[in-house]
Amino acid sequence: MPNLATPKGNRYTGWFKDEVNGVLDLYYKGTLVRSINATSDTIDAAITTNFDGAVDFDSTVDMEGGTPSGVMVVAYLGSAASLASDGANALIHDVHFVAPYDLVIDSVWAMNMSASDVTQGTATSETSYRRTTLVTNTAGTGSGTDIVASLNATASAASKATRAFTIAASTVPAGAIIIGSQLTVGAASADATNMADRLITMAYHRV
Repeated sequence: MPNLATPKGNRYTGWFKDEVNGVLDLYYKGTLVRSINATSDTIDAAITTNFDGAVDFDSTVDMEGGTPSGVMVVAYLGSAASLASDGANALIHDVHFVAPYDLVIDSVWAMNMSASDVTQGTATSETSYRRTTLVTNTAGTGSGTDIVASLNATASAASKATRAFTIAASTVPAGAIIIGSQLTVGAASADATNMADRLITMAYHRV
């Protein structure tokens, strides 16, 4: 009896061993719906699979592992100690993050902890205040000075209050190091424009 590539009859339902091509096929009423061999399992693209409930995918899933693209992730970047209004400009070494893949920053937030940010006097706050930034080598320059987000503390904020950073450049390449930085804008002031100790978090998604 010769080997067959398809079952006899046009109404066959069930599994069929294709001896010609070395494939195990599944048929439904004569229609091929699935083929399996040693290296692949193929479902006919024309077949519609029905679920009892609606299935909604918000992103394209990367099956190679890691976080699916488009899915938002929230990361704790670190904490920053309180700083007086005349404190020296410096990097905040406890606030850092290494991009595990190309990503887009969606938002960054700071929450005051044991104390309050204080800005006394409107005139002073407009000319001298603390600025917190997140810097990285976003453009691939390797300089580590590209600003991706910044927060200007131009108004008082109570303990446990949150402030949103302004996103400056949202795309960060894989392997880039994001680090916090703080500085005084304008002349150092004795007007109690202090930066409270704070926690900083970032929401991002893979691209």
